[in-house]
Amino acid sequence: MLHLLRFLGRHFQVDLIAPALDGVEEAQRLLKGVCAEMEFVPMEGPGLLDRLAQVGPYVKDHALAAAIRERLANRDYGAVQLEKPAMIPYVPAAARIPLILDIWAYGLAGPLRALRNGTGGVSRPRQLIRLVKFGLFDKFCWPETHCVIVVSDDDRVRCERARPMQRVLVVPNGVDCQTIAPKTDHRATPPVLLFTGDMGFEPNVDAAIVLATDVFPIIRREYPDLELRLVGRNPDPRVRKLAREGIVVTGAVPDMGPHLQAASIYVAPHFTGAGTRTKLLEAMAAGLPIITTPIGIEGIKAQAGRDLLVEDTAGDMIESIHTLLASQTDRERFGRAARRLAEIKYDWSRCLWPLEPLYRDLLSPKAAAC
Repeated sequence: MLHLLRFLGRHFQVDLIAPALDGVEEAQRLLKGVCAEMEFVPMEGPGLLDRLAQVGPYVKDHALAAAIRERLANRDYGAVQLEKPAMIPYVPAAARIPLILDIWAYGLAGPLRALRNGTGGVSRPRQLIRLVKFGLFDKFCWPETHCVIVVSDDDRVRCERARPMQRVLVVPNGVDCQTIAPKTDHRATPPVLLFTGDMGFEPNVDAAIVLATDVFPIIRREYPDLELRLVGRNPDPRVRKLAREGIVVTGAVPDMGPHLQAASIYVAPHFTGAGTRTKLLEAMAAGLPIITTPIGIEGIKAQAGRDLLVEDTAGDMIESIHTLLASQTDRERFGRAARRLAEIKYDWSRCLWPLEPLYRDLLSPKAAAC
């Protein structure tokens, strides 16, 4: 979001309205001079009646809805960009303004994978109810949009299949290669396996559990000084319980750099979830050898066996970890390939340019986006 706003702010006049969550002060500091106006709205939260009456998958906060309604009524905006479908209910039904919907993972692939794998923090019946709600919302509650932004060709195909008349634009997730130094010392002394992300996000919880229970113990039999680091904010209680000898659960960290530099291998055993994972792009920019799954690498144009290693099962991942830990040459080779891919295809300086002609054509002669 930071890089997207910086890019749009260089080319157009941008106002930002968002919920006032943790980190507002930091957001205001980083976006100073980027946005013409910023409004962070304290959330009221849903009341009991709101929860009882909720039919769709998203709860609308009254304070944020009122602030958006007032702003759209009193400003002459050329377009509104919505971040994720959860923001759709906030657009007033009477609004006559082009909508750009930015979707980080299109469709129901993620929930369906969680259901098939028997994972998730909710029971199977509740998971089914959620799927039905998302499906009905997707089919009947979407507004007319000028364009849907997706992060990969996989999501573009899904969207075009579901909405043949919809304009769809691919704007890949990216990484700032200038601020992430590539790893130069690939000696594994001691060896460190790294997995990062929001540790309260269900697909990351699933991956952390697989890594700590199915993968790490087997590797540690041969490498008794091996360390596994699970680095990221909001660790779920199931993730916190994984901490024991050799396994570190950090919670939020001020800087991911030291953990990326310390890692021998980045391992992302994703068997659930969907979308393009920016944490893998960050590991690529850091020049780490990466082992993941076909779901983990979804949406990223990497070649298995050249840029990283892609395995279908936890057992195959164990074999690949053994191979990389045994060979510094292979770790260096995959690390260089990953960094090169990040620089060529996924640096933010390259990823965001499709937005400029989209808004230039839409807003001319206006020059404002909300």
